[in-house]
Amino acid sequence: MTVEEQRYLDECKKVLKQEQIEIVTMAMDYGLQIPEIRKLVQSNQSAECMKEIVFAMMEGISDDVLDFLCENEFNQYQIKEIREGIAHGLSFEQVRSYATKEMSANKMKKMRTQLEETIKEKDGAKEDGSVKEYMKNLMQIMEDSIKQFKESNERFDVLSSLVKEHVVDEKNREIQDLYENLKYKDKSIQDLQHKIEERDKTIADLQAALSSKKSEEHQRPAVSAEPQGKKEEILLEPDMRADQRRQTLKKRMFGWFALRDNKIPKDVLEKIMEADLSTEQLEEVRKCMESGLNDQEISRVIANNPSPERMQKLREILLLIRNRREGA
Repeated sequence: MTVEEQRYLDECKKVLKQEQIEIVTMAMDYGLQIPEIRKLVQSNQSAECMKEIVFAMMEGISDDVLDFLCENEFNQYQIKEIREGIAHGLSFEQVRSYATKEMSANKMKKMRTQLEETIKEKDGAKEDGSVKEYMKNLMQIMEDSIKQFKESNERFDVLSSLVKEHVVDEKNREIQDLYENLKYKDKSIQDLQHKIEERDKTIADLQAALSSKKSEEHQRPAVSAEPQGKKEEILLEPDMRADQRRQTLKKRMFGWFALRDNKIPKDVLEKIMEADLSTEQLEEVRKCMESGLNDQEISRVIANNPSPERMQKLREILLLIRNRREGA
């Protein structure tokens, strides 16, 4: 119970009897609003009448009906018949046709039941008419649906024939064209495979002939007016000749380095030889020496066999570091 309800209940205790206080408490416990309860209390009804009016309020009567019950001096049985009429679906005007103070509750009940039966008969007749109208409309809808279904079937048959004539036949022609294309591609693939086999066979024959010729040259004594060194160079494979030329070029460059500057230590030369550097890398090593880099810095440049471009960048970075140190 809220503070407002408790306050109002305390006010009621000052003017109402205990039976009336209990009915007010019941209305509050049910959740009825204080303005409605106040209207009931101010009507000065007896405890029995207040109880019937509270029951009517619990059933959700309108404000007009509540005012009607509070303004007229009905007894508890008359109020019950009025409440029953509202609860059974009678309108307020229909209830007022039999709700008078001069009419006993028994007569009010008879009139109420007669009104309810009359309304039921009218509703039943109206319901029968509504059912007939509903069935009529339903049959019309079914007939229209069947008609539309037949028309749709006819259109579907026409569309199906068109699809079969144009779409399906066109797809069949496309499938046939694809099949012919695949057959042609299969034949082309077979021809290519045959040409590859012939090429592989020709290469195998050439390799066998070359091997046989080399074997005969090794077995036959070398008789030629050319120098022996020239003979050996011709018999070497192309890759072996390229490697031999690179090693010779390295030796010449190292010899040039040694003649140009006797300050190069032996361990640095060994590291350069072990690094197996290309001609471009050796050129970068030469530039490092001309730039004045020491042995340790040159060893850093050739570490991990970097590319000539990377060696150039390392040389430039080392020179920048040296210049900064000298400037500091």
